[in-house]
Amino acid sequence: MRRIHPTQRLRPLSLPAPLSQSGCSLVLAAILLAGHGAHAQDAQPATASASVAQGRLRGLSAVDENIAWASGVKGTVIRTVDGGATWHNVSVPGAGALDFRDIEAFSDSEAVVLAAAPGPDSKLYRTTDGGAHWSLVLQNLDPQGFYDCMAFEGDRGWMLGDPINGRYQVFQTRDRGAHWSLSNNGTPAVKDEAAFAASGTCIARNGDSTFVPTGGAEANLHAKRDGSSRWQKFDSGMGRQLASAGVFSAAAMGDAMILVGGDYKEEKKPGNASVFKNGKMTVIAAPPGYRSGVACFAAGDVCVAVGPSGADMWNGSAWRVLDTASWDSVEISGNAVWMSGVKGRVGRYTRAQVDAAGAPAR
Repeated sequence: MRRIHPTQRLRPLSLPAPLSQSGCSLVLAAILLAGHGAHAQDAQPATASASVAQGRLRGLSAVDENIAWASGVKGTVIRTVDGGATWHNVSVPGAGALDFRDIEAFSDSEAVVLAAAPGPDSKLYRTTDGGAHWSLVLQNLDPQGFYDCMAFEGDRGWMLGDPINGRYQVFQTRDRGAHWSLSNNGTPAVKDEAAFAASGTCIARNGDSTFVPTGGAEANLHAKRDGSSRWQKFDSGMGRQLASAGVFSAAAMGDAMILVGGDYKEEKKPGNASVFKNGKMTVIAAPPGYRSGVACFAAGDVCVAVGPSGADMWNGSAWRVLDTASWDSVEISGNAVWMSGVKGRVGRYTRAQVDAAGAPAR
């Protein structure tokens, strides 16, 4: 079933045995915080101007508080090296028909970008010179294949593809995406279960484990520890048995994993969220809308979830509205929260602005 719609190492999770991401000046746009104690005067996130990128940007990778890359429709790739003060269009030549749903960057010069599409239009490109040149490093040749998302941990990377013959396709690299190999041990999938290529976060790492959140017929979290040949499946508690619904994103939250989702056809209706820790899944309060991406600060104390109806912060007990603009993806690096979405928009919040959203109204 097709779903067109971090590199920090943390301590190992406790999983049950055997478990054994042309230069132009930035246009600043004030986006007001809304509701739940958020303070408009504290938030002035910037957005990339339409003269740099005009289409939807679902791919996002934050190297640090200053360097970020974003990607999306019409083969678009943009990059900033100064915290969003200026952006540069470094799109892949000849890729105008592709939708780059994920990008993973390692520096201001090196990145891997993923095109999500059926059959041979699923591709990976890589640059080592800031986007001046791109090389095709992997292309899907199976008519049933469909690349979804990537996750990196230093030089090591994992890429997820939709199920073929009942198993998700899991590719691995050990050289920052220059070369890839297909695992013969992808996690099993039930009929009509699939991952969502919505924000580049349908595969995730935490400690010594790999996680794959899914939706459709079943909304699960698949998990496998390094060195083990066995995947385990955990019910996310978010299942709706709809092709448009399930878990859309998973992110490390300290020694736990936070999951968000909902139904992308019902963007403004309450979404879903769960926390997985020590082999146990706990359903938490629902965000106010469908959420396609989630990311957390390093300490795991605060997370930010985004979707077409807005962005929210999770403080461990409740969701607080951060803003009501339309977003698809979110990445956190240091004290910077980067978000990307429609009309070529890339926003950047500070930790202080996010914390303000959870503070009592003044």
